[in-house]
Amino acid sequence: MNKYYFKLFCRSIFPATIGYIILIGLIGLLAILYNLPIVFWGDTIRFSLPIFIIWLIWTGAIQFYRLRHLTISQLDNFNPANITEGRLIEILQKERSKNIQTIRQLQAVQHEQLDHLELFAHEIKNYLTSLTAAAENSPTVTSEEVKRNTYQANYYLNLLLSDERLAINNHDYDFQWVNIAQLVNAILQQNSAIFINKQLIPELQNLTGVTILTDRKWLRFCIEQLLSNAIKYSAPNNTINISWEINSLRITDHGCGIPTTDLPRIFENGFTGENGHQITAATGMGLYLVKKVTQQLNFQVSVSSIQGRGTTAILSFQSANVKHA
Repeated sequence: MNKYYFKLFCRSIFPATIGYIILIGLIGLLAILYNLPIVFWGDTIRFSLPIFIIWLIWTGAIQFYRLRHLTISQLDNFNPANITEGRLIEILQKERSKNIQTIRQLQAVQHEQLDHLELFAHEIKNYLTSLTAAAENSPTVTSEEVKRNTYQANYYLNLLLSDERLAINNHDYDFQWVNIAQLVNAILQQNSAIFINKQLIPELQNLTGVTILTDRKWLRFCIEQLLSNAIKYSAPNNTINISWEINSLRITDHGCGIPTTDLPRIFENGFTGENGHQITAATGMGLYLVKKVTQQLNFQVSVSSIQGRGTTAILSFQSANVKHA
């Protein structure tokens, strides 16, 4: 407030200062025209200038004291005594409105993050509880059951951590040229047990020699989420096609597909749709987080689907960020 006060105070005293200078100039001109002693003009300045300065200091001190003890709760009932105070009140009211809006936005983000935390924690707890129940009911637990439950728990833990990182505006991105074939193969290897368990076959096309300028960690996150959806909604003994076409990575499954009415909302926070209601593991967060990542890393995600025939998720990159060997 001191900075604004100083600027506006200077503006408010400028007309009075100019008026004083003009008045002294006119007195000097009259003294010359009427042949008055020059000492008369000097005495006028000598006596009036201290009074003028004292007036400026007194006015400024009163205004500063009034505004210094002004609280936010008094803004609406504060009656400005002059133009300077009026302008400062306008500035303070605008700043208050901005602060209130910022606080509300932060509170909304905080509530959203708490809801996400509760959701992911609940899902992780479910799979850990399932493992605990299996161990209590039997002296041995099959490796398939352990892998399935730990995979799902790790999946939601990864979503939780990624959601927290995305909530922070200042990300430490590491842009580099990423070999898409190597990255996809690493992801498939990590998820090999799930492919085997559901008897799904990944088919790769045109990935060799393609590199993308982006952040490896977040690109991997996006591919993992899209691939996870493809696995989740695919029927056993089917294929999942992963291909590169015209600066785009395409992941196609031959599962149940997405109803036409659900397609416009699949990137909304928490939207699960008709298919999600039939699968207890669906939280509606995967595509929502992928969309947030693509918006921050300047590439695009889109989904096309035909109900009953399958779904294609597409990550599209700018041509300047793609190289072919």
